[in-house]
Amino acid sequence: MARAVVIGAGLGGLPAAYELRHHLPKDCDVTLIAGEPQFTFIPGLVQVALGHKPLEHVQQDLHALARRHHLTLVDRAVTAIDPAGRRITVAGGETVDYDQVLIATGAALAFDLIPGLGPHGGHTQSICTPEHALQAREAWQRFLEEPGPLVVGAAPGAGCFGPAYEFLLMADHDLRRRGLRERVPITYVTPEPYVGHLGVSGVKNARELTTQLMAERGIEVIDSMRITAVEPQRLLLENGRALPFGYAMVLPSFRGVSFIRDCPGLGDEKGFIPVDPTMRHPRFESVHAAGVSVKLVQPDPTPIPIGLPKSGQMTEAMATAAAHNIAVEMGALPGPLQVPTLEALCFAEFGPTGIAYIAAPVLPDPETGRRRSSYAVRGPWVVWAKAAFEEYFMLKIRYGAGLPWFERLGLRALFRLRLFRPAPPRQAPQIAGT
Repeated sequence: MARAVVIGAGLGGLPAAYELRHHLPKDCDVTLIAGEPQFTFIPGLVQVALGHKPLEHVQQDLHALARRHHLTLVDRAVTAIDPAGRRITVAGGETVDYDQVLIATGAALAFDLIPGLGPHGGHTQSICTPEHALQAREAWQRFLEEPGPLVVGAAPGAGCFGPAYEFLLMADHDLRRRGLRERVPITYVTPEPYVGHLGVSGVKNARELTTQLMAERGIEVIDSMRITAVEPQRLLLENGRALPFGYAMVLPSFRGVSFIRDCPGLGDEKGFIPVDPTMRHPRFESVHAAGVSVKLVQPDPTPIPIGLPKSGQMTEAMATAAAHNIAVEMGALPGPLQVPTLEALCFAEFGPTGIAYIAAPVLPDPETGRRRSSYAVRGPWVVWAKAAFEEYFMLKIRYGAGLPWFERLGLRALFRLRLFRPAPPRQAPQIAGT
């Protein structure tokens, strides 16, 4: 019996498993390997950390979803992969063989690169995982009882800045609502060359709108800055300044997960997986990858190196294209292969208002250095749109939909975003982002 395997059950992995189940015949097994028993809508963890919603609101049970939608669930973490032998080893020593595999694990969190960073033995909070969000919420409740300076930021090498902005500005709104804002000086520290960069340069209006919002809220911004260490209640910067804090939330740099780093030839020096435009590994033909685990090169180097963001919508597009192409490789679809365009939309909620950042595509044309379209817009409608999308996403996960046609149509009609294009025949392999 043929078997397709998806490693990771997040924003890319679970929709990809649904797409594979839809495309592949019933006698083909679709196995989902997940290290956690729950699907988590990661963008919702900002509100969980601030106590605005319970964790259960952004989670669904993977066992129930797998039974309902005819997936084989292996609820143990991957410890090793053998791409040549097409075999995966999970915790406990069990092995899973495959014909085609899609790796959508997300990334490992590199807190260790900065002394004192992170919630495990460090002095800062994180909102990157459900466990971290719950710890951040407990710390936030204690902070509200004894307010002091608030520091929010990102480490050098970070590539996902949206959650930091959301936490920063939603925390500001929460403090104002509670009448505590005057007691809490707020500072944002970032390796970005300017606020509103978010790892993507040249987005029209992004700098101006984000700078204006920071000024309106009275938030001090320190950009183009490295965090060098964190001590109890003090964050140390490269310029010698020490920022006192009563609460600090700092996003770490990412690296590939351990089983990718431990497999020779699978990932780069940081453990990110190179892929050709169809999301297939250039060396291992049975391996595809999508989302944060994929290697995408920052096209516009900054004074302090930062990564290129992979938004949830980009991750979905990559995973859906990879699932389609796996089905083609397994003979279930006639083709052609699909290439994700990497056109990105990010809804950032900032309390009563928000900013939508659009970059189509994220990677500019290598010859002209331009994008087809890129801009930012601000308004309360962004908050409503993000809330509506979260409810919609949780519904489609419950009912087993990957990336349905009407979602693609809506993105194209409202934002002129085209998620896929057919791959040219006999396309020569090249590394995405190079």
